[in-house]
Amino acid sequence: MEALLIHPPFADPTQPYLSLPTLKGWLRARGLDARVLDLNIEAAHWLFRTEELCDVGRRIGARFVDLNRTQMLSLDQQREYKALVDARGKIEHAIGAEPPLREVFQKREHFYDASTYAVARRKVEGYFEALSAAYWPFRFGFNQCTHNVVPWSFDLLEEYATGVKSPLEDFYEETFPDLETFDWSEGELPPVDLSQTGFVGISIVFPSQIPEALHLARFLKTRSPELFVMLGGPGIHQVAIHLEEPLRLRLLAFVDAIGLFEGEKTLETLLPRVDALHAAEDAHARFELLRDVPNLMCVDPATDLVHLGPRWSLDLREAEPPDYSDLDLDRYWAPSRTLLYAPTRGCYWGKCSFCYYGLTETATAKYREIPPEKAAAELGQLSRRYGVKNVYISCDVLSPVYAVKLAQALIDKGVKIRWSSDLKIEEYFTPERCKLLFDSGLRSAAFGIESGSDRILTMMRKGVDRATLTRVNRAFNDAGVATEWMTFTDHPDESLEEAVDTVHWIAEQQDYVDLFIVGKFGLEAGSHIAQAPADYGVRKIYWADGDELRLYALYTHKGGRRSREVDRAIEREIDLVGAAWDLHPYPWAGANSTHHTFLHFLEFGPRVFKTHFQRAQAALRGKLPDPPVAHIAGLREKMRFNPERMAENEQAFLDGYLERALYTTIPSRGGTKTEVSPLSLADYEAAAAEVRPLYPGLR
Repeated sequence: MEALLIHPPFADPTQPYLSLPTLKGWLRARGLDARVLDLNIEAAHWLFRTEELCDVGRRIGARFVDLNRTQMLSLDQQREYKALVDARGKIEHAIGAEPPLREVFQKREHFYDASTYAVARRKVEGYFEALSAAYWPFRFGFNQCTHNVVPWSFDLLEEYATGVKSPLEDFYEETFPDLETFDWSEGELPPVDLSQTGFVGISIVFPSQIPEALHLARFLKTRSPELFVMLGGPGIHQVAIHLEEPLRLRLLAFVDAIGLFEGEKTLETLLPRVDALHAAEDAHARFELLRDVPNLMCVDPATDLVHLGPRWSLDLREAEPPDYSDLDLDRYWAPSRTLLYAPTRGCYWGKCSFCYYGLTETATAKYREIPPEKAAAELGQLSRRYGVKNVYISCDVLSPVYAVKLAQALIDKGVKIRWSSDLKIEEYFTPERCKLLFDSGLRSAAFGIESGSDRILTMMRKGVDRATLTRVNRAFNDAGVATEWMTFTDHPDESLEEAVDTVHWIAEQQDYVDLFIVGKFGLEAGSHIAQAPADYGVRKIYWADGDELRLYALYTHKGGRRSREVDRAIEREIDLVGAAWDLHPYPWAGANSTHHTFLHFLEFGPRVFKTHFQRAQAALRGKLPDPPVAHIAGLREKMRFNPERMAENEQAFLDGYLERALYTTIPSRGGTKTEVSPLSLADYEAAAAEVRPLYPGLR
């Protein structure tokens, strides 16, 4: 029977992700196989089909009519009504887009035209706002699937898994059709025949994929109850590894098992047993087949407790090259192909205070390397096999010594690729070595700069100072490598002056910084700060009551919390400095380490985000031309309620509600001594219900 490995929505549609081709390469080298299915890119194409765009328009129009003709609106209905009002023009823009939106990103003549690209990006973002209004109260994007106020609880995930509020339920119906009702008369085979499928592994790389992955798992188990379905990947690993036992059991209720840590040996051991699992007489017999599978989490039916198989980590000297043969590389939303390749795993530094990344319990995984000569040879083979010249070296970080050795090996073997990666700035990167990296094909590098304050850099345990960061970054820039800075504010104990100084430092170095981001600190459960909070002045770490996946840690600090006015002041400084660049969020051109960004660097040079898009200011920020009328009921109906008043009501409520719901604590519902903040679906609904309703015509 066939085994499937699925990359689920919602994530970056511009390039294939690395994890599943890596697992496929390992399996095929051992006489096994699994078919890689990128449902994320297929869902992106499906969502932008004309019939689906029109269906979203009809949902928006029908719901608007329902609300518009009521006698009053509760606060939550006001929020939905306002979203529908905003969405009506945006869905018409998406329906009437010319050229079609997908085409803009796949055809060179459109992709590299600044105005055409900018307008298409805005219309895609507008469509996702419309999609979110149509499937209220959830928000969707290429890296987003969230409730519009509260975090994911298991009750909310269970509700979402029914498919009623997922925009992709019909997509799954088409992809995995019911064979009893499938129309065989047209002579076409179903996209996926579940009757011939014994195993499905769903890889969750990003938190934005979790809701759809669980929805898909529930859909597949309903359609084919005997199917063995498991989850894996860093996005679910970092959730499952830290959950308390009762919540782990709730997560495992969606699937048969979860793969933690690295998955090569897990699948190598598990796939030959799939037929035996299907033939097993009962749950106890199935468990005996799973008990010794490395890195596999499942439920022991004898105890109803979670069981984790023996720990296993890959010796990277035994790694196999990724196998992309199941994927159509021209289907991704970009005008030229790219591949991802990981010559290292883990982080050679592994000390940063804030970092929790990858398949580990805390900090970063143990650092390992594929020998550079082997890596260079594999990159050459992949380039020739798939007709690809652009490569993203996708790993936690390359050590400086390894990066230089890999560059030399690429040159020695005559491998002609253009590559980008994340690097940690070290003294080792001399001007001569930066030039060698450029000569090997390095065209952009993203640096974890983090802060312009030496005091905060020391507290972060970065092992580098501002002077070194400045000097080495210039060496890369002088060598012709586009430099992308990753910084953030609000590290515990950072002062307002230190935050603003980071932003001003970017402005001072703007001739040597080709792209940047200033994020805001978020506490990660596996970080050193979470393990030793007192070292950073952190007094208490807690979670929102509804955040049962434990995705967003909250904390109190001895210095208190910055006021909203101070936060806005920092944001104004960032906006002032950022005006010199054309910056946009992931996965667009203008975001750090994206495929679209890299292609624009290659086409127009490192200064592209200070020159190219600035020629298209009207398309970037001006009012879009009026869209063609979509002739869908409700999209042009006159409003009976005042959306400006709704916006005022919404802002006033959220300002007060979130202050209480996020930053006060109550005893947890589990009866333990731990505390949580009140933010949850039940708390939000109760608070919103206390707000006075709005009546038609009220100004």
